[in-house]
Amino acid sequence: MSDQPQSSADSCGCQPLTDSDVNVGRRHLMTSMVAAPLLAGPCAAAMALGSGQPERTFEVASVREQFRALARLSAAPIDRIESFTLRPDNLPWTLALGQLQEGQQVSFFLGGRWWFAKDAGRWLEPGFVFCTRVRGVDGTTPFHNLMQNTGTMTATQSGTLEIARSVGEFASPAGDLWVPPEHYLAGEGQVDGIAIVWNDAAISGLLKLSAAGDVQGFLKAELNRLRLLERMPVGWSNFFQFGDGSIYQDSAAGDIDCYTHKNVGILQYPLAHQKLLAGLTLDWSWVVDQLPSDLPEDQLLNHDYLSIAVAFDDGQDITYMWSSQLPVGKVFRCPIPGWDRVETHVVQRSGVAQLGQEVMDSADIHADYQRIIGGPAKKVVQVWLIANSLFMRGHGRCAYRQIRIGQPGYQQQIL
Repeated sequence: MSDQPQSSADSCGCQPLTDSDVNVGRRHLMTSMVAAPLLAGPCAAAMALGSGQPERTFEVASVREQFRALARLSAAPIDRIESFTLRPDNLPWTLALGQLQEGQQVSFFLGGRWWFAKDAGRWLEPGFVFCTRVRGVDGTTPFHNLMQNTGTMTATQSGTLEIARSVGEFASPAGDLWVPPEHYLAGEGQVDGIAIVWNDAAISGLLKLSAAGDVQGFLKAELNRLRLLERMPVGWSNFFQFGDGSIYQDSAAGDIDCYTHKNVGILQYPLAHQKLLAGLTLDWSWVVDQLPSDLPEDQLLNHDYLSIAVAFDDGQDITYMWSSQLPVGKVFRCPIPGWDRVETHVVQRSGVAQLGQEVMDSADIHADYQRIIGGPAKKVVQVWLIANSLFMRGHGRCAYRQIRIGQPGYQQQIL
């Protein structure tokens, strides 16, 4: 598409979407990324970063025995220690790790890799693809996506602890598969793991195990993750496909701090009364210390970025990003297959000259929607914070200090 779309309903290259279309588009995100021919081509191979070697050597039997040795040296309240391996031929939720009681906690420690472009040496962290849930007599609880290579889940009902892997193939928080089974089984990779089921609070068990030693730094990593989890910004929630990667935290100063490294996160804030009328603006201040990409982010394999976005009731969203190279005002559809049908990027700031400085920004949402999308939306339903560093596995860091949305003189203070 051009940088200056024509003013029409399909000027952004999209057709009006039904609710079904929007849901499929969102679900299509990571699955389509796996299958996209661009990722396996010569261009991708030339841009591959390193050999894609994992950061830890994870041998399930050895890691399990190391945890059992620590358990014998400590008084940790452990019910049992399970080991598992997820392979491409494991259909979702066909592997189980025994029973949990309501309120019981389980901690996971993961190794391995899951490829999204093997020829290019590009792979995903095992925590990004690993999912778990509890199946009870009345159905299933929403799946829990670790996002990191350690994580702890609390059972909200009694039932069977089930595990699976997903790269966007789940249609809903229940974890039902929306792609054909043959598509799902075409994935490449392996996720190895240890599950420690606790008889008491996980934090108590982790601290007691840690007092006796550690296993490849897993205990320290999980204790740090739990500490960061307590700083989740109040009123915000994670987009269900990605789970909590501890990317965002409340700061002591009242800001929302953002740090991304080889992961992705979308934090969502619900809005109830923001009609899409003339004069509707989004105002925010932020400090960007480091951009996750040094290359133009409108290319798929460079598409790592930091942004703030608004989502509309027609399923579309506009995200205002800080680019490393693209010119201010550039408009482009998301280069990720699936998201290209629902997301538009606007370059709000560019370059590195103002990194580390607090800057104020404002966007005329009504004017931008009419100019860029021109669809049937009647209101803004959410504000999002987006951070992505999956593709180039780099680092991005920023802090959001103020966020307001509304009509002049009647703005809703979000942060």
